Amino acid sequence: MSLEKWLIYAFFIFSLFFNHALRSGELPDLGNSSNAYLSPTQEYELGRAILKELKSAQMISNDVYVNEYLQALGYRIIATQGQAQSAFQFFVVDDSSINAFALPGGFIGVNAGLIVATESESELAGVIAHEVGHVQQKHIARMYEHMGRLRLSTIAGMIAAMLLATQNSEAASGAMAATLAGSQQALINFTREHEKEADYVGINSLTKAGFDPMGMPAFFHRMSQETRFYGNHMPEYLLTHPLTESRLMAAQSRANSFPYKQIPDSLQYHLVQARVIVNSFSTAQEASQYFAKKLERGNYRNRLGTMYGYVLSLLQDSKPQQAKPYLDELIQLSPNQPLFQLAYAQAEMAQHQPEKALSRLANTLQNHPLNYPLTFTYCELLIKNGDPQKAIHLLKQQIARKPIHPALWNLLSSGYSQTRDIVQAHLAQAQYLKLQGDFPGAVTQLKLAKKIATASPQEKRQIDAELKEIQDKIDTKTI
Repeated sequence: MSLEKWLIYAFFIFSLFFNHALRSGELPDLGNSSNAYLSPTQEYELGRAILKELKSAQMISNDVYVNEYLQALGYRIIATQGQAQSAFQFFVVDDSSINAFALPGGFIGVNAGLIVATESESELAGVIAHEVGHVQQKHIARMYEHMGRLRLSTIAGMIAAMLLATQNSEAASGAMAATLAGSQQALINFTREHEKEADYVGINSLTKAGFDPMGMPAFFHRMSQETRFYGNHMPEYLLTHPLTESRLMAAQSRANSFPYKQIPDSLQYHLVQARVIVNSFSTAQEASQYFAKKLERGNYRNRLGTMYGYVLSLLQDSKPQQAKPYLDELIQLSPNQPLFQLAYAQAEMAQHQPEKALSRLANTLQNHPLNYPLTFTYCELLIKNGDPQKAIHLLKQQIARKPIHPALWNLLSSGYSQTRDIVQAHLAQAQYLKLQGDFPGAVTQLKLAKKIATASPQEKRQIDAELKEIQDKIDTKTI
């Protein structure tokens, strides 16, 4: 079944529950007491459950560089509102369609296709600011109150049922997982007023964060203009974010109320966009041909970003020698850019020069201490090349700063396994599974650790404490 049909199906299911609210035409006032019906804890649990399904369907990108950039961009937006950064989680969905969505509890997803479709960093920031606006205005909680306090378990059950209905084939599974975001977005978008509110709040945040406020309406306008080329295949962003003429005019008017100031894109934006484009192709050869033509014709918005995309595609195509001249130029033009040093290290590893690669990453890490993506890649290479102790030391430092990043715990578990510290390997794996929402899997890892004869009394106490904490979570889980 096509993604568009799944969207229609999802909207139909939700409309059965929201029909009364739509007919009434009433909207809750801003700042009403919707928390009385959908608490922050309930919102978080609902959002976490949906995110877990997306992860299970392997729809979440595991590119630490892209996700880290998106997280930093999102934090820059929410910092303007004085809200806790820990209350939000931004992630990239491996889907080529143009869409973004806000889940309950501050989980905000951006499709890879949307990142590619943006023509400036302010456009991408504008989309994120819009989704943050939905969360800030508590649109899901307000709709929940308006539709008569529908049980959270019912909502989650519908979502799970739709997801499970697609397990007949991989294509159906991928389509349903992608639609899951659009279905949940329906909770927000059944009222046009919610979209206008998110625009208004988002444009304010966009400006305060130092971006061009026209980034948001500019992206909306281009999507609207391009619709005529899509015919029945309208971009999903417009399906899940209905764009009326009055809404577009209101967004443009609000953006125009701020003084004009030209805002340049960061280099990081172009590098991340290049990574996403490389991964969007079926083969590395197709990607390298795409970037080669861009460079040959001069048809690009940023030469460094285009060169970087070409280098990555050549490395994926096992052509490190062909990539080297471009790497040399990138390093010469921007020697302190971690992603260029990482790409050079990849080339050295491909040419069987692990000592050079590790030395390069170690030096780069000195200039960018505790840089998360850099540390992650460096530790991966350390473990792969037989130095797990150093990797464990660096990973524990990074985890102290970013304890909620599952990938760090998973890599730490690999490091402990290589040192044959099986108890700590199980403990780290339990933390990884717990952060993924797999509580039964985490319990299994902890019980395996407890059975190991070499477990120390302190480790056994730690295991018991972890088991109790997880059991308490299971006992009090809302969904």
